[in-house]
Amino acid sequence: MPPQQPPRAVTFDLWLTLMFEESTGRHELRVREGVQALSDAGITIPPKKLGDAIRTIGRETNADHDRGFDRTSVERMQQILAAADPNARASINNEQFEAFSRAIDEPFLAHSPTIYPTAQSVLSLIKEMGVRTALISNVGSTSPGVYRRYLDREGISQYLEYLTFSNEIASAKPGAKMFTHTLEKLGVAPENALHVGDNLHADVGGAKDVGMSAVWIKGHDDRAPRVQPDFTISGLDELPVVVDSWLND
Repeated sequence: MPPQQPPRAVTFDLWLTLMFEESTGRHELRVREGVQALSDAGITIPPKKLGDAIRTIGRETNADHDRGFDRTSVERMQQILAAADPNARASINNEQFEAFSRAIDEPFLAHSPTIYPTAQSVLSLIKEMGVRTALISNVGSTSPGVYRRYLDREGISQYLEYLTFSNEIASAKPGAKMFTHTLEKLGVAPENALHVGDNLHADVGGAKDVGMSAVWIKGHDDRAPRVQPDFTISGLDELPVVVDSWLND
């Protein structure tokens, strides 16, 4: 009887790998709903002030991600509120804060990104190859719970055994924890795992740093890579051939 092969895994980035931004109106809805939630709590904040706060914390979040750090989604909501009105948190109770958080969070479901047309078929093919699968995604102020609801609604979760969000574990790609945490959950060694993503710094660099192989989906990142990907593709539809080659190498 031949020796049993160790488990192998393919992990996926989310933004510009499985989905892209086409929706408009999310920011405006967040501002409108957030202002109303605060008004219901007895706090008046001009829409522009809240909108500026959301954008400021968004930029801070992106800067944190570049250095492999994140905060929890609750902490990000606290930052948004403090940036809009430093005294507001002390003036509202937990229930009112949660209502404000939902007002900022749930517009993601009303004005959602778009799943790439080939994503479901490609994920299905990868699963049929007998590998473990997972998502490893840096995200902004939208909570892990809302992302899970969205991925369930779009039919993507069924192909992914584990979902890792940066604002759930307070770490971000290219930091090692995003990758090692996910692989530990899957029971797969880094040398037996392949990560797929569009970002040369966060996806390719981060995966290679922990000993994984990496597939780069080119077209969204024109920086010079600090480490070379093992495979380069132009679109998700090319991935099954690459995975088959990697499995049989």
